[in-house]
This record gives sequence, C-alpha cells and structure tokens, in this order.
Amino acid sequence: MEKKWFFKFDPQTFEFVPGAILSEEQPENTTTVEPTGLYGLPKWNPSTNSWTGKSIDEYLAEQKANAQKQVDPQQQQLAQLLQMIVSLKADSAVNKAQIASLTAKLATAQSSKSGGATNA
Repeated sequence: MEKKWFFKFDPQTFEFVPGAILSEEQPENTTTVEPTGLYGLPKWNPSTNSWTGKSIDEYLAEQKANAQKQVDPQQQQLAQLLQMIVSLKADSAVNKAQIASLTAKLATAQSSKSGGATNA
C-alpha cells in the first residue's frame, strides 16, 4: 500500500493542527486535502470537504487597510506643531496691528499734549 500525506485537524474546533502525517492508513481527524493558500489556522469543513479561512490576499488587504488607519505618532505630533505655528503667526499678526495702532494713538496723544511741537 502507498503512503499518503494526511493533514490533521482538532476534532472539537476543526482547526488545522500544524504538521502532516505520512501514513499508509488515514488517521482519525485527518484529510488528504492540503490547507494551502490560507493565513493562520484554517478550519476543516467536513460538509464541503475543504479548508476554510482567510486567504493570504484577504489578510494582506486587511493589514494594508489597518496600516492606513493607524496614525504615526511622529506625524501626528508634527501636525499639531504645525497647527500651533500657524496659530502663533496669526496671533503675531494681530499683535503687530494692535501695536501699530497703539503707537499711532500714543504719538497723537503726545503731539496734542505738547501742542504739536516736537522735541529736538
């Protein structure tokens, strides 16, 4: 009799048990169907006589989507610093305008106190 490779699964969960058994007779809770192309621990489905689980392509797509959702802490900190810089620049522009206005008012007030004469 010829030896075959058998792939074992847990009888309660039907999850693949890593490894393979080379035997002439089929051991319990095994199949000759190889669990290829699936990520993680695929599950044996006796009604379809096939392994089910997440394909490698599905897993990679999921990882890519999750990576896009995750924010790099350094990028987040840089964005916050940029917002602070923009806010400070706006505050600085307002302050410059107020200083110019107050300087003009002060000059006008000093000019009217001295009767329009300037100190030489």
